[in-house]
Amino acid sequence: MKNSTFFLIFVFALILFSCKDTGVLFSPKYKTTIFKGQQGETEVNNFNRKQAEREKSLAETLEKADEALRRLEDQKKMFYSIDSTERIKEIDVQLDNLMERTQQIINSLNEIDPYSPSGHEKSLLLATELNDLLFHYIYPVGELILANKEIKNISADISFETGSSELTKDGRMAISTLIQTITKDIADWKLYLDQHNENVFNQDEYRTILVINGYSDLQGVGTAKARAERNQDLSEKRAAAVSAEFEKQLTDLKTKLNLTYSVTFFGMGENLPPQQIDNGKLNNPSRRITTVSMVVGPKILLYVD
Repeated sequence: MKNSTFFLIFVFALILFSCKDTGVLFSPKYKTTIFKGQQGETEVNNFNRKQAEREKSLAETLEKADEALRRLEDQKKMFYSIDSTERIKEIDVQLDNLMERTQQIINSLNEIDPYSPSGHEKSLLLATELNDLLFHYIYPVGELILANKEIKNISADISFETGSSELTKDGRMAISTLIQTITKDIADWKLYLDQHNENVFNQDEYRTILVINGYSDLQGVGTAKARAERNQDLSEKRAAAVSAEFEKQLTDLKTKLNLTYSVTFFGMGENLPPQQIDNGKLNNPSRRITTVSMVVGPKILLYVD
């Protein structure tokens, strides 16, 4: 009897040894992940391989979600490095929505039991949604932020008569030049989406958003208060004139490019424009400008309810 018991133990040990694998499971290292192993770290063998593969799948999805959240945090920092007067608010809303949904995915993944069939199926669905978020939204939004960082200046000295808010021929041409970049930007987006095989954008609808700010220098007669009020009024009228010309020219592109657009304008008066240095002079051409922040992209990325 003793010999038969010893023989059975020996055979069982031999089977375990022969099934043993060299792979070792390690818990994910990112701060938002939780290791779901039932008995801690263990070597992989033929008895636990299916569980190990499910653990690994869940861990990889969590790590990818963590990477997506860190990317969004970096994008948020880049976006807020843009002057507050030049930011496209729709991008900010999109970033907030993406960060909220990514965090929800992380929370859901951390609550999953990867060993059950239903838990594994749910983790696979969340992995698919996460992948769609990355390629359909998170990566493209990064492109929009880079575009938002580029501020175009329209010089008042060239685009307006002295003390006037009426655009000159050169001013209208300056706006036409910027309008032409919209066609190029849409062509670039089509190439980007084609290269990344992003079928979600096949509807081919695009949107452009413009924020226009008018500025003045410190010239003028009378008291400082009266001068500032006149300059405020002039900056508003010049911003309105630039906005109206943009809308006029955008109307011609609306049908041709399947384009929707939004144009807002503000008078900033004697405030110092972004990226400009005050030289201390009342007559300062670098302050007599209208700035244009313009973003073009797939409508789905720039539409906010």
